[in-house]
Amino acid sequence: MSLEAFHSTWPPSRADRTRAVNEDGCAADPSGPAAEWKYETAAIGFVVSGWFEYASEDQTTLATPGSVILGNAGEPFRVRHVDAHGNRRLVVSFERSLLEEVANETGANARFETIALPPCQTAARMFGLIRALSRPGGEDMLYPLAQTALNAKHPRAPESVSARDRRRVQEAVGHIESHFGDACTIQMLADIAGLSRFHFVRMFGAVVGQSPNQYLINTRMRAASDRLLTTHTPIAQIAFDVGFNDISHFYSCFRDTFGCTPRQWRIRM
Repeated sequence: MSLEAFHSTWPPSRADRTRAVNEDGCAADPSGPAAEWKYETAAIGFVVSGWFEYASEDQTTLATPGSVILGNAGEPFRVRHVDAHGNRRLVVSFERSLLEEVANETGANARFETIALPPCQTAARMFGLIRALSRPGGEDMLYPLAQTALNAKHPRAPESVSARDRRRVQEAVGHIESHFGDACTIQMLADIAGLSRFHFVRMFGAVVGQSPNQYLINTRMRAASDRLLTTHTPIAQIAFDVGFNDISHFYSCFRDTFGCTPRQWRIRM
């Protein structure tokens, strides 16, 4: 995936919201006060890059690359960056009528129950749906995307970690995001973080909300789903390019994440 750098305010302007998916970003001032906004419409944002504390009136979480943030219309929220790099997000807004339609059909609440998802399998699937939505003729993806978002549940409460350990985990995450197609062993990632394997695995889970291997697989799934949509590269080659040496394992992970085979994903999207 390649996105150009950008800086703008949140939420996107009304003119921008005429597009199904907006690329949005925030510059960072970690030494300043938390920035405060209010959602004009319900929206979700997939975090492409950046680390920041994201808080509503009653929930607080650490948003990381690969995570999803959610907000209901009228809800206030705060953002405080933990470093000076800012963040980038893919943002989708939802009209109230669409959420109510999906909720009535599926028996869900028409409001999001949680403010964020860690970079888990569900977040990877939402990324794929967002990217499909951004393609010509992809408007129908709003419905499964809304259903997935409305059914998202509160993740477990994050553990408290030191700023030093968080920075170490950030280094490992950065390596995975840049080198997901290569071997990323626990020992290699622990060495990058400067931690023992045991301490690294524990700290990674505490900071990111997923194990290192789960994060790696979900990163590979995002890349594969995007390449299936945007290229004509053979499926087996995509599997190898994103880091899978076993094509059957690739197919199994893809079905678990997206509910269909890579070929079905490419055709129906």
